[in-house]
Amino acid sequence: MQCREYKVNQAVGVRIFSKIALGSKVLMPGHQLTEEDIIALKAMGINRIFGAEIEAGDITSSTALGMIAARLCGEGTAYAVTNANLCKITAAKDGIFAASSDRIAKFNRLGDIFRLNAQEPYAFVKEGEIIAELETTYAMVDGAKVDEILYSLAGNTELFAIDEAIHRKTALIYADFYDNEAETAHFMTNVKALVKNFQGLNLDFANEYHAKYEIEPLADAIQRAVNEGNEVIFILGGLRSSHPADIIPTAITRFVDEIVNYDIPEVGASDLIIAGKRGSRIISVPYAYGDKGSALADLYIKQAIVSEKLNAFDFSRPQNVLLTPKQKLTPLEEEDLIKGAERKAGGAARVAAVVLAAGSGGRAGRNKLMLDVGGEPLFMKAVHAAIKSKASPVFVVTGYNAAELENCMENIDVNIIYNPNYQVGVKSSINLGLKSVPGFCDGALLIPADMPNLTPEILDKMIASFPADKTKYVGVLSLGGVKYNPVLWSKSLYDQADIVPENAAIRPVFVEHSDYTTETKIKDAKLLADINFPSDIEKLLQKK
Repeated sequence: MQCREYKVNQAVGVRIFSKIALGSKVLMPGHQLTEEDIIALKAMGINRIFGAEIEAGDITSSTALGMIAARLCGEGTAYAVTNANLCKITAAKDGIFAASSDRIAKFNRLGDIFRLNAQEPYAFVKEGEIIAELETTYAMVDGAKVDEILYSLAGNTELFAIDEAIHRKTALIYADFYDNEAETAHFMTNVKALVKNFQGLNLDFANEYHAKYEIEPLADAIQRAVNEGNEVIFILGGLRSSHPADIIPTAITRFVDEIVNYDIPEVGASDLIIAGKRGSRIISVPYAYGDKGSALADLYIKQAIVSEKLNAFDFSRPQNVLLTPKQKLTPLEEEDLIKGAERKAGGAARVAAVVLAAGSGGRAGRNKLMLDVGGEPLFMKAVHAAIKSKASPVFVVTGYNAAELENCMENIDVNIIYNPNYQVGVKSSINLGLKSVPGFCDGALLIPADMPNLTPEILDKMIASFPADKTKYVGVLSLGGVKYNPVLWSKSLYDQADIVPENAAIRPVFVEHSDYTTETKIKDAKLLADINFPSDIEKLLQKK
């Protein structure tokens, strides 16, 4: 598909991307322009128009939407392509909307051609309700891209389904700590919230049990509730559970094989515990559930009740919980207010770090960045050095084998930038990385990812040498009068930034910046090791 602006006189057969009104006639997205359309467009004074010409392998957007929707829709759902750009997915029966927020988010990460929005998973829906919408703004779609998306969806069940809201025998266990009227009132507040929030799940609150807020009595009550056939068991604690070894989680583990969820990332209501045993769902409700409410807890509880099997992975991707806006500290709280540190005039510079990890490392004879060094990939040594240093924020530019590198950084909060043009050379990664550095930074460190022996201390030494008020500045490491990486550049020089080439020992580098270059001298040549050739890898592995 060739997309571009066309002269109207040359646009016969072109498919348009946007809806166009020609008097009483409306041309919809995907419409193929005819001679008659051209005349009407010219009559309106329109001389140029954006559109696309069909190529071999292209399919219409409506066809592509239908193909993908067919793979998304499971039992109890239906879909209709309502126009060339939009497909609406509906419930074909009353029931529970079964879906996964993680999988929906993953679908939207596959590319920018399609967008998928859906109702909140595990909500009760009625026949005919729209549960999701799938959109594309393209007039034509490359069939290969559609095949790629369909392939990515082929390894799992359909994304959407409507499950029957089956009757579930439900029990309440009160773990009494105070055993007084105030505690009973607190329990009742939580119970009312449970009944109200989960009325669509067809829960039958049939049984109640009481136990002391102690491990053994509570474990016995849980076992009894399961043995008596309760499919959903809510535990209401007399105190807030505050630790994985606290009373309620310990009592639960005395009876179940595994707790799949110990908490949620919500201030004041984190203590949601979920486990299962012989088909029963054991759920310890957050202590402040009735007073505070928690949309995230509700989502997790619905997921636990509806899911066929409980899996810890399904509860392992916490999300941000939005605070109610415009809240303020009380006068007493303001007395203890501590402001964040502000940089004073003449203070230390704010320096970012850009770790360059996009290359293929062809000369090394293997993927050197993923080489195991001390139990982790080689490139992670440079990443960890940057994170532990005073540089902030830290960016990692990936390219070749990006997915594998990014997977290694799944559990650290670092900025990952993918360079699709990494084969052009390291300069493209440098430019991309520096464009991402925020304006409040005075400069940035360029760190090659194949330098596994760099330390946070040496990076901090380079940062300390950079005066915040200096407009032009270049900082390098130096050994025996020879300059080495990393390189620290002031932001006024980003458009000239580069790293020290490998042959720096035989020719001068950065001569044009010598008037404002500072060398951080080191004595240990091991800190400067970079891995470029098979011989470098052999030396590195021999030292492991």
